[in-house]
Amino acid sequence: MRVAVPTALCLLLAAPAVAAAPNNLHVLAINGGGDKLDNFASHLAHLRQLADLLTAAGIPRDHITILASDGSDPAPDLATRDADPDFAWLLQGTRLDPLLRDLTTYENSVLAGLDLRPATLANLTRAIAELRDRVRPGDTVLLYVTDHGTQGKSDPLDNRITLWGEHESISARKLGELLARLPPSVRVVSLMSQCFSGGFAYMHEVRERKRFPTGGTCGYFSSTPDRPAYGCYPEVRGRKAIGHSFEFLTALARRGRFPAAHADVMLADETPDIPLRSSDVYLAEQLARAAGSPGREVAFIDPLVKQAFASGAFAEESRLLDRMARIYTVARPATLADLDTQADALFDFLDQLDSRGKTWEAALGDFDQVALDAFLAQKPSWRGQLAEPALRRLDVAGRRRLALALLAELGPWLMSEPDRGAEAERLISSLNTVEEISYRTEIRVAALFRMRFALTSAAGRVWMKDKPKQRKAVGSLTRCEDLTLMEGKAPPRMEESSDGARLPPLQDDERRAAAAQPGWLGITFLPVGLDRRKTLGLPDGAARITSVLSRSPAADAGLRTGDIVLAGAGRPFAHPRELRPFIASSTPGATLALEVLRGKNHVQARPVVGATPALPRLKN
Repeated sequence: MRVAVPTALCLLLAAPAVAAAPNNLHVLAINGGGDKLDNFASHLAHLRQLADLLTAAGIPRDHITILASDGSDPAPDLATRDADPDFAWLLQGTRLDPLLRDLTTYENSVLAGLDLRPATLANLTRAIAELRDRVRPGDTVLLYVTDHGTQGKSDPLDNRITLWGEHESISARKLGELLARLPPSVRVVSLMSQCFSGGFAYMHEVRERKRFPTGGTCGYFSSTPDRPAYGCYPEVRGRKAIGHSFEFLTALARRGRFPAAHADVMLADETPDIPLRSSDVYLAEQLARAAGSPGREVAFIDPLVKQAFASGAFAEESRLLDRMARIYTVARPATLADLDTQADALFDFLDQLDSRGKTWEAALGDFDQVALDAFLAQKPSWRGQLAEPALRRLDVAGRRRLALALLAELGPWLMSEPDRGAEAERLISSLNTVEEISYRTEIRVAALFRMRFALTSAAGRVWMKDKPKQRKAVGSLTRCEDLTLMEGKAPPRMEESSDGARLPPLQDDERRAAAAQPGWLGITFLPVGLDRRKTLGLPDGAARITSVLSRSPAADAGLRTGDIVLAGAGRPFAHPRELRPFIASSTPGATLALEVLRGKNHVQARPVVGATPALPRLKN
């Protein structure tokens, strides 16, 4: 079984750069996209950025093959969209939620001066066959992928790149087999930004069929074999370009050499990506195997880490740790044990944020449906336009116009009611806060994994001193990775003066997250059925309590299973989905005035809103 652990920063062995002269470099770029719904505009932006870089480097156009979605077919194949209009969140979780998808528009993929071929398996096979006929000993093939990717069930070589068309994709194993058709003397360097791209670091096993890598196949990847990647999105107009591919190509334009660009990306990629190279993955697996089992890894590696940094021989790695700690506002770990302690705490925080985010999202969906139904009750002219048969008759452009017109009227109508406007503001601002903090926490986790690379890099170099075969293998991978695209064109690397914190302190995020907790009473409930509501004369939003958690605000206030909640704060609940957002949007510590039907009696309950309790930590 392979060990998909993001360990070992690229081993920086003293090896000469292997420059690729323009006529000796061939480029095969892939963006499958899947279909037009998921073929995001960021993919084409990456291809355009790559093309501009290759032109600046003097790579001949006939050395560049691009497989992109449907190729030169003029039909729209690319998803893009402007920023969401005001009040777009008011359709989330409602029956009109599908209208939000219609805000996406579709364009044709075009790169000026370059021929685009359909990104199918047949065309990929054909392109590699053409390369086999063109390349000469000593040439280099740069294999670039900006795309979606999927994870294999148990083996990273089963990780796949999405191609164009239903069920079209290719695994790392199959791609390695195709690349094996190239002469062994031709170096293949991959630059891949799709999800789970780290699995393609194992392609050398398939192409070279050797126990130890020989240095003919290597690459740079946006993430480990078991993690998604970031930077693919349909929104492109006016949005900051983010993610591994953008940062790597930007750094490569500055620095000229792939290892130098990779070093910059480790500090510059402000997403939860975990940039790594083939040598990282290889060395990580060697250390994991030497440890004997996952449970022994930390105990095996940490003495090597301490030995390495005590020697003073790893000043560059030490500075890298300091810089990442400053930039991403985490504590610098001295050992893997220290790092794992920090990571565990962040994962616990993420679990809490995820639970709160789901609560806010569900409450917002309920609120939105309540608001939409109330709007339609007051604005009957909209009912016919929004009925399902009428929506089915509209094309995409018509549904888009309808959505924009609806939001332009629905939003101001809602906000004109102070109570509902305040409830809406609490719901949407809290959801946005939780999602924002969650994303930053993911970035901190990724930063720790990047720092783990530095620790295991030092440990690996100590460990390899008396292992000539492993030293030779890692040295071969490092030389393969040392591809120079533009000799002598690189300005200085990212200076340490730019290392100011790019995230707020974790303590600040923890305080903001605490202030954005949804209200909680400790009950579950279901809407009362129509027949019973009519029999008892209950409002449409009456909800029957199905359970009351012990030692909860509801229990403390005397609420019981079977109670029917009729109203809150003097307002009868008029919609079956009204109670949940009412509770969630209430501030912890506030006292709610609930009217409850218990048997035949009307009872007033005054629970004090609590904060959602912390989730129990799962033990491995």
